[in-house]
Amino acid sequence: MNNNEGSFNDEELRKRAASNEELNIRLTNNYAFQKIFKNEEIVKGFLMALLHLKETDIETLEVADPFVEGEVKEEKEGILDVKMVLNGGKKINIEMQNTYQEDWAERSLFYNCRMFTEGLKKGESYYELPPCIHVGILDFNYLKSPGFYHRILLQDDKTGELYSSKFQFHVIELSKIRSTKGKARKQELYRWAKLISASTWEEVREESEGNHYMEKVRDEMIKMSRDESERYLYLREQMAIRDKESQLRSAENRGRREGREEGRQQGEVLKLIMMVKKKMENGDSIAKIADDLLEDIDVIEKIYDIVKENPEKTREEIWDSLMNATMIEM
Repeated sequence: MNNNEGSFNDEELRKRAASNEELNIRLTNNYAFQKIFKNEEIVKGFLMALLHLKETDIETLEVADPFVEGEVKEEKEGILDVKMVLNGGKKINIEMQNTYQEDWAERSLFYNCRMFTEGLKKGESYYELPPCIHVGILDFNYLKSPGFYHRILLQDDKTGELYSSKFQFHVIELSKIRSTKGKARKQELYRWAKLISASTWEEVREESEGNHYMEKVRDEMIKMSRDESERYLYLREQMAIRDKESQLRSAENRGRREGREEGRQQGEVLKLIMMVKKKMENGDSIAKIADDLLEDIDVIEKIYDIVKENPEKTREEIWDSLMNATMIEM
């Protein structure tokens, strides 16, 4: 049987879900992450590690409706992975992203801004706006700085003075876990990151042992792996991940092919420019040059005019002028 989940159709996915096949549950799977991290007990333990809270610091924790609706049809809508309200005020959104997102910063800004302003009633003071924290758990490198964890605040870039603590971004980059060194490896958040990135049951058991909240995660993952309907939904999400990764690879390969083709075309035009310049030095006319080089007279005329007006330009500069002229015509 082919192990590439992306190649399975729906009927085959249901057969796998109903089979006795051992299934490794990974929290980088969006379905598994959303299902398990909507458990209040589990997300409580994660927030304690992330925000350096004691158990007694968390008075209430409410998992909220994750749907974000646009005010008008043209506005973007989305489903947040996990949205919650801590201690009756502080709003927190946690998102798992398993494929590279070039616009991740803008995405996180969008969701945090929407959370920050939603619910403010007319006549209420801006001071009443609650703190909002966006947590991005990324299974790819996004930030250039080292370290698996980044806390981003609004502050003066010269003095470091905090502008406001009500707008925060926390980024966990799972791909940087192995390169993490020193004290960071002893943090409880580091263990959570390793648990979330675990790809085998052995890793899950190793990272969760001895922590009540992490053991709860492990237990929920085991339950999911044994439930036929849960297995099906998990596998379907895995197939979507594979398809998305395949699309990204295809786009990258297409971009490389187009780049090579563009480079080949540029090389041919640069060679043509050089030959036109030599024939112009011999006093040849546009018609003769086109005839000798077996080229379209319109193409030769464009090169001829640029060279005549700017005889000091290099062939690369003539290429740039030629491309700019072509873009203006378009």
